[in-house]
Amino acid sequence: MATVEEQSFSLSSSERESVAAYLQSMYAGVFTDTAIEAHLDNHVGFAASDYALAVMSPHVKRGSRLLDVGAGFGSCVLAARERGFDAYGIETASFEVEFARRRLRVVRPQDDAEDIYQLGSFLEFSAPAASFDVVTFWNVLEHIEDLDKTLSVAHHLLRKGGLIYVVCPNYFAWRLEAHYHVPWKPNPLLPREKAVAYLKSLGRDPTFFETSIFRRTNWEVLGALGRLGFVPRDIGTLRSMAPSLANLPSVLRRPVAFWQFYNPFRHSVVLAASKN
Repeated sequence: MATVEEQSFSLSSSERESVAAYLQSMYAGVFTDTAIEAHLDNHVGFAASDYALAVMSPHVKRGSRLLDVGAGFGSCVLAARERGFDAYGIETASFEVEFARRRLRVVRPQDDAEDIYQLGSFLEFSAPAASFDVVTFWNVLEHIEDLDKTLSVAHHLLRKGGLIYVVCPNYFAWRLEAHYHVPWKPNPLLPREKAVAYLKSLGRDPTFFETSIFRRTNWEVLGALGRLGFVPRDIGTLRSMAPSLANLPSVLRRPVAFWQFYNPFRHSVVLAASKN
């Protein structure tokens, strides 16, 4: 069944061709044609935002103020606004921001598209302290070089008890690399030049890897959140996953869940965290 957003706005064939051409140019030597089509469905369409809203909706009140970092084509923000959240997005790619604004004007003409979708770096995002209830990073932390500063900005923006949601590839996992879709060895300490040489040996263009991929790991993200005082939480239940004495009864009741959460080799970093 089509979502409300899909019923309200669908790409014309020329628009789809334009977006596909943009993606092919941006990810030349990286994405296969199949990956381009998947990106169109997941991130220009609403497949990824459906997951995000399914995760957040049971725990985040309608009307909550939400900031989506690396908002891309704006699907998650649009879906959130359609479901009653006061959602905003920030994105560095001008093509994607303009697309997001154009679509929002069609689906929700009552909204201020320029205010809701901002073009720029999250590290330079200007907003009062404690002005958001939720900050989300859906498959974006691997594209931001300064993890600690990024999460520090999120900490500044969140009210007490506010939530961070994170999903990103874990580069300490045996898996296909999330962008090139080639087998990846779980060694984030491998010098970048070695990883570049590996991609070249497969006939792939490593430019995107060199400029836009920073190999995040599960423990790295958890450690950065811990240094800022965030409480790690299960993304689905928001149950505390803090490795503390006070949380020991929960650990003992659910040892498998805690192992899966802290497993350094898990496929992806998938978690929530709350600000103390």
